[in-house]
Amino acid sequence: MSCNNSADLRPATYNIQIWKNDNWAQTFALFANDVPISLTGAYCEIQIRPSIKSTTVSATLDSTGGGITIGGVNNNLITVDYPITIAAGNYVYDMTVVFPDDFTKTYIWGTFIVYQDITQI
Repeated sequence: MSCNNSADLRPATYNIQIWKNDNWAQTFALFANDVPISLTGAYCEIQIRPSIKSTTVSATLDSTGGGITIGGVNNNLITVDYPITIAAGNYVYDMTVVFPDDFTKTYIWGTFIVYQDITQI
């Protein structure tokens, strides 16, 4: 998925549907007007919650060893690789990046639906 940091400051909506105990494996590429956004020194975090207003965090992924890596040729790729172990149900999530100068931007948000897996290995 490609995300654009243009004049429209709203985060992109991207809804996730995944089965419990599967790995969420996905790469997001960040661009501003077709120019890669450098994530050198940036911190990225994703929180999954039961609802927008909920203070309960069901899962947190981050770029300090918690399921997110930042890289790529232009250092503009955010790669998620995280096992989904939260209970089946409907959630919401967002992805926020904090740049070295403390500029903070939410790039993506959406629903996060976890389905109960049938085959349990």
